[in-house]
Amino acid sequence: MAADIGLRVVGVIRTIELHTMTTRFEHITARQVAKISLDIERALDEEGEELDLANLVDLHFQGPAELVPRFNAGERVTIETSAESSLHITSIKPAPLS
Repeated sequence: MAADIGLRVVGVIRTIELHTMTTRFEHITARQVAKISLDIERALDEEGEELDLANLVDLHFQGPAELVPRFNAGERVTIETSAESSLHITSIKPAPLS
């Protein structure tokens, strides 16, 4: 896998919703992000090794708010995250049935 990729997961979107990220600093406005939970079918770490799915239960991935109108609960997707923040979505796309 590429060096900047953290996790690569395939699964079905359980929930997708807008979530307001509050800030701890004055004069910085809160922003909205997409919060996505998956029923994960397969997960690979940054080295391409399979991860134990039992360790990934109840994870929530975050991405830009624009993802909410583009994806829906029940869709099967592939999510890639960054190596620096393993829960921040860098890529999401529909996953083919395998």
